[in-house]
Amino acid sequence: MVFPLKIVTTNSIDPALWDNFVERHPLGTIYHHSLWQDVIKKTYGYQPLYHLLQEDSSGLQAAISSAFVKSRLTGNRIISYPFSDTCDPLVESSEQLRVLIEAVERSRAELNARFVELRFAKAHRFINDYPSRTEYHTYHLALDRQPEVLFRSFHKNCIQRAVKKAKKEDLEIVTGKTEQDMKAFYRLHVITRKKHGIPVQPFRFFRNLWDTFHFRNMLGLLLARYQKKFVAAIIVLSFSGTTYYKFGASDEAFFSLRANQLLMWEAIKWAHQRGCHSFDFGRTSSTNEGLSKYKSRWGTEKIPLAYLQIPTVGKSEALVESSKKHAYLKKIMTHMPALINRISGELLYRHFA
Repeated sequence: MVFPLKIVTTNSIDPALWDNFVERHPLGTIYHHSLWQDVIKKTYGYQPLYHLLQEDSSGLQAAISSAFVKSRLTGNRIISYPFSDTCDPLVESSEQLRVLIEAVERSRAELNARFVELRFAKAHRFINDYPSRTEYHTYHLALDRQPEVLFRSFHKNCIQRAVKKAKKEDLEIVTGKTEQDMKAFYRLHVITRKKHGIPVQPFRFFRNLWDTFHFRNMLGLLLARYQKKFVAAIIVLSFSGTTYYKFGASDEAFFSLRANQLLMWEAIKWAHQRGCHSFDFGRTSSTNEGLSKYKSRWGTEKIPLAYLQIPTVGKSEALVESSKKHAYLKKIMTHMPALINRISGELLYRHFA
């Protein structure tokens, strides 16, 4: 007997059922996981929105997980998934994708959203009929060799020598175990964001991240301490064989110690010890040549991220990294006092998604 497929649109789904589906699906990532979605919801209050393709006899066949972002500043929109590098539709064919996109478009009309944004990494082969743009790339390192062999594949001057230099310094690598350690990371995070002119996430985001992932052994927090002072830190998340670099922060007064490179290497070894097969260096803007070059020097594979917008009405200029308004806002933020930067992040960050 063949059971008909049906489309279900809902704001909630059983987490165990959903996470089991995500873990089994070849396109499933940390950004699909219910725990990541819980962190985003608790921090920014977005309403989740699931579009599911179901067969009555065997549960989920395909899905798009998204959230409705309501903002007078940057426009109402449906994003899959807010503050996520990628969040592929969990599909296995172009037909499944077409049916689900039609359902998402109906939701867009009902919610009066300006557009839908779907963030592809691996399912781009299914989007031939839809126009997409490549504003970002990610960089993946295959963990298929022993650490000492991996190390020799890194750029000799920029990575290998930097790590070796850092090991000769009086640096102590500390594994974060308490919320106080996360607060130490956040102090560095505020410094780093101000330097780059980027809004600062509210601390409650990192507290929620810690409370949600740490005790499930899915979060790694590594800090570098020099003469009793934390000078750099890194946060990674781990799920289904992949470790994701999420945040790095440092005090530029101590850049000469090369703590950033040492921490990244320690995070890669952490992932290898957990049996992960891949280390994801995270999203990088295609216009950021310096960061792109740095990530490529770790022996990584460059992977384009295709973002699909329906309809193609254009984003608020504040969201477009290549726009003059975005550059102007960055310049302002670099001159703001750290406290004002934090307050502006509390007020504005949820509008960026």
